[in-house]
Amino acid sequence: MRNLWSHFSPLCCGLKAGPRVLLLFLCWALSGCALPPSSASSPPLPVSPPTPRLALAYAYYQNGQYLVALEENRKVLNTQTDEPQALALQGLIYARLDEPTLAQRSFLRAQQAAPRDADIAHNHGLFLCEQGQFAAAFERFGHAVQQVLYADKAKTFWVWGVCAQKSGDEAAAQSLWGQSLLLKSSAEPALALARSYRQQQMPQRAGDVLAQFNGTLAATAETLWQGIQWARQQGDFDTVKRYAMQLKARFPVSSQWDAFAREAYDD
Repeated sequence: MRNLWSHFSPLCCGLKAGPRVLLLFLCWALSGCALPPSSASSPPLPVSPPTPRLALAYAYYQNGQYLVALEENRKVLNTQTDEPQALALQGLIYARLDEPTLAQRSFLRAQQAAPRDADIAHNHGLFLCEQGQFAAAFERFGHAVQQVLYADKAKTFWVWGVCAQKSGDEAAAQSLWGQSLLLKSSAEPALALARSYRQQQMPQRAGDVLAQFNGTLAATAETLWQGIQWARQQGDFDTVKRYAMQLKARFPVSSQWDAFAREAYDD
C-alpha cells in the first residue's frame, strides 16, 4: 500500500509554500528579524496565511516536527476554538502521532466549521482510508470533488483510486485514476493504471495508457522506462527505440537512462 500522507492537501491557499519559506516568513512576522535578500529562483512568500501562528504550525508539520506543530496549533485554537484550518491541521498531526480517536474528533469539528472546504474533506478522506474506513473515506473524497471551485480534483481522484484499490475494488480504482488523468496529466495515476492493467493480464490497455501519457510533456523518466519495459515484453522494438530516444534526450542523467544503457531491463 502506498503511503498516502504525501498526498495530503494544503489547508489554505496561503499555506502552499514549503516549510523553509514559511519559516522565513514567520521569522519576520513573529519576531521582526530581517529576511535574507530574495532571488529570482526563490519561491514566493506565502500569500495571506490565516495567521502567522497557524502558518508556523503548518511549517513544522511539513517538516515532520509533529509535537512542535501540535503545540503551535494549540496556541491558535486557544484563541480561535472553531478555526477550521487549525482543527484540520490538528487532525493531520494526531493522525501522524497515531492518535486516531483524537484525529477523527478534530476532523469532524473542522468539517462542522467549514462543511464546503474541499481540502479538509480530502484530508479527512485520506485519514479514514488509512484507518480502513473505506465507505466513509469515499464519501469524503466525493464531497471534495463536488466542490465547484476546488482546484485539486485530479489529486483527490488519484488518492481515491489508491484507497479503492486498498479496499479491493480494482475496477473502481481504474476508473478513478482515469478520471484523474482526464483532469491533469500526472505520472502517478498513469503508472498506477498501467500497472493495474498489467496485473490483470491486459497488456494492450497498459501500453495504451503509457503511450498516451508518454506522448505528453508530462512524461517522466519512470513512465518512459515503464513504457520501454512493456514494449520489450511485447516485442515492440520500434516503441522501445522511440521511448529510449525520449529518455536520453530529456533525462540523460536519470537512473532509468543508466539502466537502459546497461541493458539492465529488470532494474
